[in-house]
Amino acid sequence: MNTKVNAIPELPPGWGLPDEIVRRLGSKAGRQRVIAENSHVLIILHKAPLKHESHRESVFFWRDPKGKWSASERGHGLSALSDFLENYSRIEESLEESYEKAENSIEFFDLLEKLAPIQRSIKNTRKTLQAAREFAGEELIDYRDKAEELSRNFELLYGDSKNRLDYAVAKKTEEQSELQRKALVASHRLNIIIALFLPITAAASLLGMNIPHGLEKSPSWVYLTIVAICGILGLIVRHLVLKKE
Repeated sequence: MNTKVNAIPELPPGWGLPDEIVRRLGSKAGRQRVIAENSHVLIILHKAPLKHESHRESVFFWRDPKGKWSASERGHGLSALSDFLENYSRIEESLEESYEKAENSIEFFDLLEKLAPIQRSIKNTRKTLQAAREFAGEELIDYRDKAEELSRNFELLYGDSKNRLDYAVAKKTEEQSELQRKALVASHRLNIIIALFLPITAAASLLGMNIPHGLEKSPSWVYLTIVAICGILGLIVRHLVLKKE
């Protein structure tokens, strides 16, 4: 078997992988996956991504033909895989705290932005570890199960956050609709008041002009008659305002 040091920067320089694996890797680590050739098993996983982070930092776990596991970071062997999954657990706890503290749609939307890439990443991690278990055997069962649990927890947290966001948006929309309804009612009432007093206001404006019109010395019943006529006209205008088409 021919082995050589791979040129991918993320891989430890001392690893001697078979040429078949090196060729399948290419120049970049790429997506999360398992590569098995000549009794070698290489697992490529991604660290938990940050919000708006486009680059995915990879972590490699390699089992040689003798059954010895090595990791590109986080300790040695499968203990590094345990630490890798534990980091996802800590992130889950942190996001659950953020979920409990979130109160408005902006906070829930920000939480969903953080959750979405992590949920996709841990879901792919679960699939990768499931595929790796088929190559490596029972020693990866516990890690596969841990990844499945994390994937399910993140999925539930994402769903709960989405529901809370929808509720917050619906509640805000309902509040805005209620405010608009109250504004329409107030505007309608104002229109009714204006309709009632429009004739008498017009009459008062005309009769109050500094132009002699012959009513300056009229008896009081004339004034009362004008007020009554304006009141009747106000009721007529009000009826026209309230009249349905």
